[in-house]
Amino acid sequence: MKTSFVYFCKLILFPVTRFLTIKTKGKENIPEGSFIVASNHINGWDHCFIADILEKRLRDIRFIGAMDSVKTFFQSGLIYYLADTIAINRKKVDREALLGKMIECLQKNKIVIIYPEGSSSEKKELLKGKTGIAELIFKTEVPVMLIGTRKVKGSHKRIMEIKKPLYFTEERKIAGKIKDEEEYHLFLREVTDKIMREISLLCGKPYPNY
Repeated sequence: MKTSFVYFCKLILFPVTRFLTIKTKGKENIPEGSFIVASNHINGWDHCFIADILEKRLRDIRFIGAMDSVKTFFQSGLIYYLADTIAINRKKVDREALLGKMIECLQKNKIVIIYPEGSSSEKKELLKGKTGIAELIFKTEVPVMLIGTRKVKGSHKRIMEIKKPLYFTEERKIAGKIKDEEEYHLFLREVTDKIMREISLLCGKPYPNY
């Protein structure tokens, strides 16, 4: 994040998110160094609540954000710039380029924040997870911190829960030995669904795609 936006978050944004947060469980589980954050995605406020959780590392966080239209550009372009967001066009994703940017950030001791559902949803069930999260895990050696966010019915208030970091050491070894492309993609799906099931337990939304 840009320095000016860090101050904006601390002085203006976080007092709001803290008023709206009923409880945050598991802050002691936040690891040191670089890591990946994976969370369910209710709406645009998720960025604010997660940034608040990572307040001590604000300059190091990098969100992945959709930039699919001219409307999105005018609505969110400035915020994306100030927040150092890695913008993607979901209509024509350059998967290798996107992975390269995220890997580069993690190599620089940054925190990459991903919503595996791919888009926000206020449905009662989680959306099917995108396998990019698993591929990023296979190509790095950093831990994954899962966050589940629950929206309190009838209000904008949230309950946040953070799980102990997952390291996926065995999964990386297995992925490194797979030579068949179809088998590799099936394993990406398996690991992605494992992550989504864990997020499901944290946020209280069922994951029907398993």
